[in-house]
Amino acid sequence: MNIDQINDEWEQDSSIDRNKLTEESLKTPNLHAKYLKILMAHKVKLMSKIHAFNELKLAKFRYYRGEMSKEDLTEHGWLQWQGPRPLKGDMEQFLDGDKDMTKEKVRIQYLENCIYQLESILVQLKARDWQIRNALENQKFIAGQ
Repeated sequence: MNIDQINDEWEQDSSIDRNKLTEESLKTPNLHAKYLKILMAHKVKLMSKIHAFNELKLAKFRYYRGEMSKEDLTEHGWLQWQGPRPLKGDMEQFLDGDKDMTKEKVRIQYLENCIYQLESILVQLKARDWQIRNALENQKFIAGQ
């Protein structure tokens, strides 16, 4: 699920029908389970992406140092590095500027944003029962009970 899909789902699920507060209260556990399931799936994806990123970082480190075999280069679809061998202090700059590394970082940041969004939704769901209870109390007050 991407951020737009999560937003669309939450837009539908977050509304509370003031005429059916009891039913809305009963929906909360199901909504919590739904968004928790989505959150956990994204966390698993994030861990997988971090692992892949770390493997790529090691491969790129070896690539820029000229330590990769022809088979390794062919496996990754890379040509032999023709530039100067970077010094230890310069290696981070090479890795930060690498297009493959940047793509993976963007994917990781995207998943982190999805996770932040889902965690925010779960926080809001915690407050949902309180909001419904407060609306019920307000209806009683208005009715003079």
